[in-house]
Amino acid sequence: MSQSSPANCPSHAAAAPWVYSDLVKDHFLSPRNFLMGDESAYRYDAVGTVGNPICGDQMRMFLQIQDGRITDVKWKTYGCASAIASTSALSELVKGQTLDDALKVGPEQIATYLGGLPKHKFHCSVLGHEALAAAIADYRSRTH
Repeated sequence: MSQSSPANCPSHAAAAPWVYSDLVKDHFLSPRNFLMGDESAYRYDAVGTVGNPICGDQMRMFLQIQDGRITDVKWKTYGCASAIASTSALSELVKGQTLDDALKVGPEQIATYLGGLPKHKFHCSVLGHEALAAAIADYRSRTH
């Protein structure tokens, strides 16, 4: 049985070049704060889980919080390059922020930080923001 890869697959032979910025590519290939392994091994104060039925992406975001600030962020996702890069960037942008300030880091700021996303992939930055908001809501429901 022969192995197939995008490079030798006839449908990908004339594939378009990478359409994302170098920063998107960097965050996709080397995602920051990605949670490897078993979730139960990571101590977290809050978790948010969201999914997008349109594209099938799913995401979980885990937060460590101390004195009202996000001290660490970990995440897992089942998604495309844009979803992975957007969540990686978001995890870097919100570390050290207060919960209220972190909620202000929206999809537009994520996309701008990454040097832009194709219009049909903008929803990926929305998904990361929604996972963050769900995790913060989870934390607030536990502490109030």
